[in-house]
Amino acid sequence: MNIRMFYPILNILSCIILLFVGWGFTRSNVIITENFIEYTIHPVGIFAWLVLVVFVFMLLFIIKRYNKQNPDKKIKAFSIKPPEYNEDDEMYQYATMSATKKVYTFLTWALPMTLVLLLLPIPFSKFGIFVIIVCIIIVQNLIFYFEMKKFKE
Repeated sequence: MNIRMFYPILNILSCIILLFVGWGFTRSNVIITENFIEYTIHPVGIFAWLVLVVFVFMLLFIIKRYNKQNPDKKIKAFSIKPPEYNEDDEMYQYATMSATKKVYTFLTWALPMTLVLLLLPIPFSKFGIFVIIVCIIIVQNLIFYFEMKKFKE
């Protein structure tokens, strides 16, 4: 299995977990008195945070195992360049370019439309804005994944 082809799906899973983290943290309660501040986090937020930590460690383990099996095609766990960019040969360079173009095209209309939506006199909660941004990230990863899947090994 080429982890680079599967990486957008892992990004989507992490975004879904982050949605639950965000939901739990935006449902938290803060009580402020003269001498005391009480902050309670919704149990969903705590559980989702723990799931996210486990997910990150699993991802690091998968990357480490992939790097051992493919020493000539190592992936950096934390890098500015997304690991799903696969430029091993000309076909993958073309596939990456094509997928990136489609994602860029999506973002050129999705981000301005989101700004217009947020400027409308519709009350959005913090979580609502968070959901919109995460949905854009999920859609861009789906576009990238399905475009790269056309060129699968």
